[in-house]
Amino acid sequence: MSLLLPWLMGGSAFARPELQLIAKQTILEANRHLIADGWRPAPEKTPTPEEWRWASVALESLSVCSGTGVGFCRFDYCRDLQRLSVVTVPSEPGRPSVGRVDR
Repeated sequence: MSLLLPWLMGGSAFARPELQLIAKQTILEANRHLIADGWRPAPEKTPTPEEWRWASVALESLSVCSGTGVGFCRFDYCRDLQRLSVVTVPSEPGRPSVGRVDR
C-alpha cells in the first residue's frame, strides 16, 4: 500500500533526484545535470540566428534570447508531464557569452 499511495496522489513511488541547478552555474553544467536527471530539450520557440549567437551555445533546449538590456536567454525542458524553463544571463554582460543560471 505504501508504494501505491504516492502513485494515487499523482507522485511516484520512486523519488526523482532534486534539481541540481545552482545560481551562476553555466547553462552547460545545468544542461548536463538536467539531461542526467531525465529532462529532455523542449524549446517552445525556434531561436533566430542572432539568438544562437547571443547564447554562445548549441544546446537544443535554447528557446529565445533578449537582444537588449540584461541579455536573458531561456532554455526549455520537459520530463513526463512537467515543463521547466531555465533563464540565464551572459557571463560577459554586453557580449555574446555562455550564460549562467539566473533562475
